[in-house]
Amino acid sequence: MRSAFALIQASWRTQRSYRVSIVLSILMLGVTVLPVYFVSKALNPYMAPSIAHQGQNYFGFLVIGMIALMFVSTTVSSIPDAIGAGIGTGTLEALLATRASIPSLLAGMVGYSFLWTAVKGVLFLALAMLLGLHLSFGASLSGVLILVLIVLAHVPFALLAASLVLAFRTSASIPSAVMIASGLLGGVYWSMSARAIPPWVQALSNYVPLAPGLRALRQTLLEGASLSAVMPDVLLLIGFVVLLNALGCFAFIEALRYARRTGTLAQY
Repeated sequence: MRSAFALIQASWRTQRSYRVSIVLSILMLGVTVLPVYFVSKALNPYMAPSIAHQGQNYFGFLVIGMIALMFVSTTVSSIPDAIGAGIGTGTLEALLATRASIPSLLAGMVGYSFLWTAVKGVLFLALAMLLGLHLSFGASLSGVLILVLIVLAHVPFALLAASLVLAFRTSASIPSAVMIASGLLGGVYWSMSARAIPPWVQALSNYVPLAPGLRALRQTLLEGASLSAVMPDVLLLIGFVVLLNALGCFAFIEALRYARRTGTLAQY
């Protein structure tokens, strides 16, 4: 963990020199939350019936979905981006030659991205609460746990993209594909149980990890549901975590072995 913490500190020191970028990023949250608030207010009468069991308030529905999507975006892009940057700068081979374990190295390489996403998520949530969003703070711990499961369920896609970067210097647009699928089928902007959604699309959404995660997250944070009440979706999410991470870890280890065997680990 010391190596991971050292890498996070190094990333922070680098990013700290770009103060204008940090300020603009925070200001963009305010610019984003206001249109979301007014649009959700206008559409709430039409959306309320389909989100009756997910808060009944379209503004809260959207805010939780957008924050979860922020974490998904960071998850699927940060690992392949970090691996690609390490190869391009020649630092990846040096890091892998240290005594630090691969999980701690990966955690250190992407840790700052996740911490910054968490800060933006909290600020976005705070701005939404100033505009009238009501959360069930009694279920906040359950909400954090579900959000962690959502992140873990998307780590395998990041590992697969990073594996392709290691072996073939391309992510094959896997992060973009995951973001498109999550946005369309994950229930970020609309309920997948709405009448307007065709049954075959609703069935397809069951294979998108974000869909059960968002259902459980909204029920806990917006309705105060207990963890046991959303256990079916939580168990489905845990299944995604266990199965997909086994495949993602296998792909990454094999890609790393291939790069070392062919001597292309430091070649961009």
